[in-house]
Amino acid sequence: MREALISGRGSATRRLQATIIALLALVLFGFTAQARAAPGDIGYQGPSFSGGGSGITASKPESKVWWNDGSWWASMWDTASVDFHIFRLNQATQTWGDTGVALDDRGGTHADVLWDGVAGKLYVASHVFTESAGTGGVSRLYRYSYDAATDTYTRDTGFPATINSYKLETLVIAKDSTGELWATWQQGGKIWVNRTFCTPACNDGSWATPFVISSTAVKGDDISSVIAFGGNKIGVLWSDQSAGKDVFGIHADDQADNVWSFENALQGQGLADDHINLKTDAAGRVFAAVKTSRSASADPLTMLLVRDPAGGWSSAVFGRVQDHHTRPIVEIDEVNGIVHMFATSPESSGTIFEKTSPVGSISFPTGLGTPIIKDADAKVNNATSTKQNVGPSTGLVVLASGSATTYWHNFFSLGGGGGGGPVPPTASFTAVPTSGPAPLSVNFTDTSSGGPTSWAWDFDNDGIVDSTAQNPSFNYTTPNTYAAKLTVTNTAGSSSATKTITVTPTGGGGSSTVTFVPTDDAYVRSNFPDENTGGQATLRTYRVDQTSSYLKFNVGGVTAPITSVKLRLFVTDPSTVAGAIYSVADTSWTEGAITWTTRPAVGSLLGAGGAAPVGTWVEFNLGTPFSGDGVYSFALKDGNSDVVWYSSKEGANAPQLVVTFGA
Repeated sequence: MREALISGRGSATRRLQATIIALLALVLFGFTAQARAAPGDIGYQGPSFSGGGSGITASKPESKVWWNDGSWWASMWDTASVDFHIFRLNQATQTWGDTGVALDDRGGTHADVLWDGVAGKLYVASHVFTESAGTGGVSRLYRYSYDAATDTYTRDTGFPATINSYKLETLVIAKDSTGELWATWQQGGKIWVNRTFCTPACNDGSWATPFVISSTAVKGDDISSVIAFGGNKIGVLWSDQSAGKDVFGIHADDQADNVWSFENALQGQGLADDHINLKTDAAGRVFAAVKTSRSASADPLTMLLVRDPAGGWSSAVFGRVQDHHTRPIVEIDEVNGIVHMFATSPESSGTIFEKTSPVGSISFPTGLGTPIIKDADAKVNNATSTKQNVGPSTGLVVLASGSATTYWHNFFSLGGGGGGGPVPPTASFTAVPTSGPAPLSVNFTDTSSGGPTSWAWDFDNDGIVDSTAQNPSFNYTTPNTYAAKLTVTNTAGSSSATKTITVTPTGGGGSSTVTFVPTDDAYVRSNFPDENTGGQATLRTYRVDQTSSYLKFNVGGVTAPITSVKLRLFVTDPSTVAGAIYSVADTSWTEGAITWTTRPAVGSLLGAGGAAPVGTWVEFNLGTPFSGDGVYSFALKDGNSDVVWYSSKEGANAPQLVVTFGA
């Protein structure tokens, strides 16, 4: 206690000296203490964390930042007092100010921060950091009460409490609907959880006995994270690199603490690594930024997994091995309908990059993304942000640590932060195909950001709205070059985008080839008989009769004789067996309603593929399964025990039905 008091007096003296110096500088030179960037820097350089340990904004699933009462706050190292304090961001100057409220007094610790705005409580779970978990360190829970009148946090009596007695790589907390706190970590090749007592009343300072929820051993390098979702559930996601999968354990809040069910969120050779960051939304979806262990240049390295409320998992590639992204995190802007994902490149640390996507149709552009934090003279790594969802009223803060032992951050207004409301959407869309002989059927998919609420399409640049659907198709019958235009609108305004469509004449007397994309596609699973996956970005096949996919095409502008029909699918998760394509006579199903229970009967075998390497197109030669225009359905099945995933029409590379006809 005496050492702590002496340290506190020294800290106060140094802060007073710093304040006097800053005031003298202001008087003498007329400048403010606003954060300034050197040439080539992106973002804002913050205070030093010298003495606080390496990777101070790590670890991957943990959050160091929160939003409360109109301000951004963070757990940051104070070099003067030599312990962690609560800092507050001055948004006008983009500088962090020390509030003087002490958190953990141990250097070399990492923390996970949870703000409960309903209870007015701040929870900080702090642990001694090590990449090889073991005994010899105590994981602590700190709890603070917030006084809005004075903008101050006060540590509650009885804290810190002990969560466990280990040194750990990660420790993550969440709070369920009953008020029970949960924590998870990996130790000894097992995934552990602990929880507070809530009988007869919740006691945040009293933790039960930790227990294991993983049924099999994992590597000592694997990690776990926990999240409250769906209004009444706790979920724990962990990596299992030995089995090549990410596993999601689910616990209902009204059941006994040891009752869990389990799902494979992602599975395949090399698809697991010790990088996980979780978020959820009001609809009950779970978003997981993860990393794989793949090594081929075109293989997916960082991905976003999404669990829908019915229990279906989909994925989108954020970056490939050639992009060298690492330590990804995800943030959700529900107001504008945007997913923000951040990661460092290269893996050895360098620059923090961002990519965004509409929440309803997740797909990320190729490449590194947009740099958002960069130190021109050194390197940055370990992006961290808040557990909370963000929006125009909060903006978004990303905090990182630099190799020069200084904090870095950037702030995004998200279209009027501080209560400014939504901004106009940004129009964008894809068209498949963009060229070909007449008649050319083109499927348009909206990829706009910013939460548009209405869509107006002018397909043939005549100034007339041809469709108000979000994802329509159009049949071009006359050869010409067209500027297809999409205008999207919300309450804040509108935006337009165009794309060139080139329609060439049909070859005189020769053969013609037309490419169609599905009007409907979805996969169905026997273990989820009532699940519908129509809006997801993947198609899948797994074993013979456990997971199948259905595709429907509207074929137009085709004349006899048809000489070739090929179905092309783009592989997003590989397998040694690509599956086989069957005819489906019943075309009445729709992607928004089809389930395993309602799926139509499968007909004759049309064609089979070989292996399905990731990042390639698998081509199924179907022969000539039809003779002219019409609606046609197909089923993909006959996989093996290694599930293969293909891009659906909602994904980055929609399926293609390539029809060749004519003499």
